[in-house]
Amino acid sequence: MQKGEQKKLGLLLAGVRARAVQNQAYFVSMEFLFRSGGKKFRAVLERADDAYRLAFQGSVRQMGLAEAFEFFERQAALYEGSVLTYTERGMTTTVTVDQKGVKLQQSEQKQPPAARQAAANPLLDSGRQYWIQVDKAAPLLREIGILTAEGKLKNDMIRKYNQIDHYVELVAPMLEADTGEEILLLDCACGKSYLSFVMNYYLREVMRRKCRILGIDINPHVVEESRAMAKRLGYHNMEFLCADLRTYQPPRHVTAVISLHACDTATDLALAAAIRARAKYIACVPCCHKELLDQFQLPALSALTRHGVFQARFNDVLTDSLRALKLEAEGYRVSVVEYISPLDSPKNLLIRAVRTGRPNPRARGEYEAVTRLLGTNSALDRQCAAPLPDGDYFVTDADLF
Repeated sequence: MQKGEQKKLGLLLAGVRARAVQNQAYFVSMEFLFRSGGKKFRAVLERADDAYRLAFQGSVRQMGLAEAFEFFERQAALYEGSVLTYTERGMTTTVTVDQKGVKLQQSEQKQPPAARQAAANPLLDSGRQYWIQVDKAAPLLREIGILTAEGKLKNDMIRKYNQIDHYVELVAPMLEADTGEEILLLDCACGKSYLSFVMNYYLREVMRRKCRILGIDINPHVVEESRAMAKRLGYHNMEFLCADLRTYQPPRHVTAVISLHACDTATDLALAAAIRARAKYIACVPCCHKELLDQFQLPALSALTRHGVFQARFNDVLTDSLRALKLEAEGYRVSVVEYISPLDSPKNLLIRAVRTGRPNPRARGEYEAVTRLLGTNSALDRQCAAPLPDGDYFVTDADLF
């Protein structure tokens, strides 16, 4: 390789190396191919937890990601032709060195034929443009149980698939408007973490945004399962913590808080965590509404609520209305929509909120007047009113990942 080509290769590799080091959380693989005459020599760099291992000519040694690019540059000078293929989630970069010179090519990561076959599943709505496309997201959908091992959509998971896709459709526009360098998404009471994984995929591989995903749940079993799933998928930008939302301290710079069907008072705890963390965006699908059922007092309407089913349904609307008004009182712009059909689930409301950064005295006054009238004191009220822990309320980014 001539001196001019060596300089060009060094410049190209410097750019790719900087991107790779910055995006280590999205690393998938790196392969090297060296050619001398009719012989070819292959090297592979693989990630092992937080380290990297290079296999070359029968030996394996630990090597940093930046060092791997230096290895390729040195070896390329010794061979007639060399190819570096670096793959991160959603994108493949190829550097080719041969007699014609040095060139760089980038392309979207191709899906295997088995994944593309899933797109023809007859259970899919052919008239709908899915946001999480089966053919492109097959590894993810297989891992979370939407697809079979053969890549076919499971009959009993079609509703779940439609639910998560509609959720992305309604939440994505909020995050697409964000101008921050990185999105930090907090999934409160994450459970099996369907939304964590789907939003991670959409943010990184569809929106091409830098992101980190943090899932919180009080159940250690589901936390361990989610960690294992993230490891199998190679989603190194995800972390799952076993914690109680009543005492959990959020990171300092939360972009968005999400929650899906958090049971008992966990929905209120998720909203309180978002408010106290000053999250820019909130997307919450409420679940249980039991807490206020025995609290609210409306003697003038007792004739309308003496039947238990009417009282319970009134309580559902009352609880979610109070949650929306509380968010407005805390300075959020709020919208409430049905994100799926009530035939799929009666708990089908999505509360979306965008932080304005400005107080809303009108909404605060309305909220305080309504709660006095009803005689209610929810977990959301208590959590927001509780004093912050001694010292800094927020954990730092250094405490994460």
